[in-house]
Amino acid sequence: MNKTCSILVALWSLTFVTKAQSFAHVLANELQNKIDSFQAAYDLQGSSAGVYLPNQGTWQGATGESHAGVPITPETGFGIASNTKLFTGVLLLKLAENGLLALDDSLYQFLPGYNNVDSTITIRQLLNHTSGLNDVNIAGYPDSMLADPNRIFLPEEIISWIGPPLSAPGAGWYYCNSNYLLAGLIAERVTGRSFSALLRDSVLIPLQLDSTYLAVYENSPVLLAHPWQGGMDFNSTPRTSINSAAWSAGAMYSTSGEMIQWYNALMNGDVINQNSLNEMTTFVGTGNYGVGISESTIFGRTIWQHGGTIWGGYNSSMMYDPSTGMVICFLINQLPAQAFQISIQLLFPNYSNHKRQRRVGSRS
Repeated sequence: MNKTCSILVALWSLTFVTKAQSFAHVLANELQNKIDSFQAAYDLQGSSAGVYLPNQGTWQGATGESHAGVPITPETGFGIASNTKLFTGVLLLKLAENGLLALDDSLYQFLPGYNNVDSTITIRQLLNHTSGLNDVNIAGYPDSMLADPNRIFLPEEIISWIGPPLSAPGAGWYYCNSNYLLAGLIAERVTGRSFSALLRDSVLIPLQLDSTYLAVYENSPVLLAHPWQGGMDFNSTPRTSINSAAWSAGAMYSTSGEMIQWYNALMNGDVINQNSLNEMTTFVGTGNYGVGISESTIFGRTIWQHGGTIWGGYNSSMMYDPSTGMVICFLINQLPAQAFQISIQLLFPNYSNHKRQRRVGSRS
């Protein structure tokens, strides 16, 4: 057992004995040193991290730069990309709790027909990626995002570009953004309100997530980290087209502290009821996917997690340990990047000493 792991074990034991409410100074220093070492080892532009330990609180750290002369701080905002899906899934679960829809309702009950979209697909199949739908599949789609970066793509337009189905509904598991774009449209249809307004009123305001928002449809309340890809700073390139196309599947921004706050509140039953939590954590298919979150077994330990990657570029990773209540967040402002692998090292401080890994998976 290495030094950091020994400190973690000792401090966890101390926490349960003393019921301490503040994050231990020694462990906080160890975690900051660790993300500083990641900065050098992975040649990161910048990153922000958060760790929550029950009875001890939340630690936040940051390292690197947004751009020359501007350091990343714990208050810096990042694109969370596909970690948006948990927010969308929870919103649908809340609508089901309020009787506005049922998870076994079919698309035809809410939406018009779309090319390559089977109208008998259920909401549950959208949320757990068993719809059989393909993702957007059109020649030149990525280039069109950059050709007119100020353009707002409506979700109906993106959905019209979905490729041929990969299977019949319920016959296979295929991760795709199409599912969560359709889920966002259903939320709007059953309420008559915009997805961004629903999200803010139902989730963000009650949890006081003031630095978390849906891009394009809301203004940024925080200073954002410049996005980098391939060593180039893309901050001067408008992200309207990219974010509008991602919408309810990947257009949210947040901070490491608020993402920790979000997971902690959600997993402790402060957002949805127990039946909805059970739905959220009923994992199916080859991706072991529930609603906006998946289950992985890492070194024999069960972890609920999700990743996110969006062009130009942000990379995010969230992890929750259901056996301890520990939450990990790691956000990076560049691509390529490995937020998932770094999160593992925060969750398992002696990760580098492991010779075998039973199964590690990330959803982006």
